[in-house]
Amino acid sequence: MRKLLIIGFAALLIASCAENGADVNSERDGVTSGVQSKEDRQVEIQELEKEISSMVKSERTEAVDAKAERLLKRYRDYVGQNPRDSITAEYLFRAADLSVGVGKYEASIAYIDRIHKDFPKFRKSVEMWLFKGFIYETYLNNHAKAVESYTNLIKKYPNHRLAADARSSIDNLTLTEEELIKKFKALNADKEI
Repeated sequence: MRKLLIIGFAALLIASCAENGADVNSERDGVTSGVQSKEDRQVEIQELEKEISSMVKSERTEAVDAKAERLLKRYRDYVGQNPRDSITAEYLFRAADLSVGVGKYEASIAYIDRIHKDFPKFRKSVEMWLFKGFIYETYLNNHAKAVESYTNLIKKYPNHRLAADARSSIDNLTLTEEELIKKFKALNADKEI
């Protein structure tokens, strides 16, 4: 009986040490052990957003990029575990925005496409079309895709205030540099009057 008790205690001690070691390693790596509840994941995301927000005010560093990568992973985890939750579309939007901040433009486009596919009535859907066009135009230098995105915005939301911005962007993409300069000079001259 005593031998059984010692073996049981040793097994409990080993299991406890292994569990504590895993917790320490996972906390150090920024990964929580086990499955987080939806609420715990949301709290962790909020904390990371606050940390990054305060860090971004300073210069972009490896620490900021590491936190941003961790936050992007948390967004992906949450979206994967809660694909139809009410906050999932917002997290996809934030992931798209953060991805641009860390230079992952294709990933940003993928998040935006997921919003359009899974959440067509998302309150920021119009902005997402404009944002997608902007990413293609500015960062990926793919004017055809930018025009396509702007055109989709205009077709879906012809009377929205951002439709005018999309039209203007399309116009600007089709002009040469000389024509753009001439256009902006004319606009500035009209404003001075």
